[in-house]
Amino acid sequence: MLATLIGGFRREWTTVLVVYFCYGASAITGIAEVFFQKETLGLSPAEVSGIGFWMLLPWSMKMVVGVAADVHPLFGSRRIAWLLMGCAMTFAGYLSLATIVDGKTSYLVASLLTVIGLMVQDVIADAMSVEVVETEEEQSQLQTLGRMALLVGGVSVGYLSGVLAGAIGVRNVYALASVLPLLVPLSLLITRTGRPSLRAITADRVAARDLLGSGNARLVVGIGLAYAAISVMLEAWAVPYGQAMVLAVSLALISFLLWRLGLTREIAIAAVVIFLFRATPDVGQGYSYWAIDELGFDQKFLGILAQVSSILSLLGLLVFRKYIVSMPVSFTLGWVAIVSSVLYLPNIGLFYGLHDWLGISARTLAFIDTSISAPLGQLTMVPMLILTARAASPGAEATMFAVMASLMNLALSASQLFTSYLNDAFQITRSDFSNLGQLMVAVVIIGILPLAALPLLRKVERGGEIRINALKHAEVPR
Repeated sequence: MLATLIGGFRREWTTVLVVYFCYGASAITGIAEVFFQKETLGLSPAEVSGIGFWMLLPWSMKMVVGVAADVHPLFGSRRIAWLLMGCAMTFAGYLSLATIVDGKTSYLVASLLTVIGLMVQDVIADAMSVEVVETEEEQSQLQTLGRMALLVGGVSVGYLSGVLAGAIGVRNVYALASVLPLLVPLSLLITRTGRPSLRAITADRVAARDLLGSGNARLVVGIGLAYAAISVMLEAWAVPYGQAMVLAVSLALISFLLWRLGLTREIAIAAVVIFLFRATPDVGQGYSYWAIDELGFDQKFLGILAQVSSILSLLGLLVFRKYIVSMPVSFTLGWVAIVSSVLYLPNIGLFYGLHDWLGISARTLAFIDTSISAPLGQLTMVPMLILTARAASPGAEATMFAVMASLMNLALSASQLFTSYLNDAFQITRSDFSNLGQLMVAVVIIGILPLAALPLLRKVERGGEIRINALKHAEVPR
């Protein structure tokens, strides 16, 4: 019965799927994190967004870790040792959050340790997913199971994230989360790690994985380490606009990689559109703080909203997937952006008392709004992947996806940076939300500005300049 439902499965896939599941299940700390930032650490919304910038930045360096794992084995291992190192970092980060973290700096260090560990695990799992299959059919099956494991992990802890935060306290939630990275080493007992890789690591495949295909792997790793060191120094020394400098350097590095790949007009347009849509700011944690203080949203109710959002996001992706794939990318990005902006209006109304005017409770309005808007949550990712696939240069598809994935994740860091600037501009603090409504209006307006780039993208699509490729190489950035 189970085999009929999910398809084939092999023991060799166990560790890969456990890594993906644990990453999805790391959302168990989502609600606890809000209360930890607000009540335990006393962070302002702008400070939270500033920290969020650094939390997303490691994901833009996935390609560097991938190259490092290929050319620099740890203790003679190109996969397992790196995987265990990532697990150890995540475990140490969670344990620190559960025990000793008591200020902004220690919180930043512990959170970065957790995120970098998750990123390393994800990179190694991606590499292993290629090595433990024998046919393209198995590759497709494993990638499908991987996405299912990731989503199941997230869905399984949505409600629990709120219930546990209220029942056992935020630090104990982090302690519970520290069990997740321990599941990965245990999975190795099931996976047949002693047998050689099912797909031989030939010289040609090693060369193909080399980031630019020109023997520059060690140079890439060196640049990545230098970049990380510069980022740490800018933050440690509190250099003015240090985050903006890091963002500029990151964009320069990715632009250089795109140039080395062959920066055509269609690739440039695809990169600009992807960055603009992903880099739009959000309201930040100020809205959550306000909802907790003014509307009385507790951990349990926030967990319910998280559960509803995760389930409906998955259903929305399943329902609209074929429709999105068949339509022009510019059209899909356009209508999703417009509808998302319209569906955000009830949140603004909630701040100005719309629920009182309608004669319903604030919780009812928030639940209805989440139920309506959540299905759009995953939809913008699909057209961006399609856009990347169609713009990829022949023979460089895998590298193009790696670079574009880095660009997508870097854009999220930019989003957090812009969110921090907006919170400062509107003077949103952990106790003063008087300008929150104006901030939300500004975020909606800024969110529709990237629509101005769509006519150029549409022109390229109509001209047939964007070549259509198969999506089988696409990887959804996590």
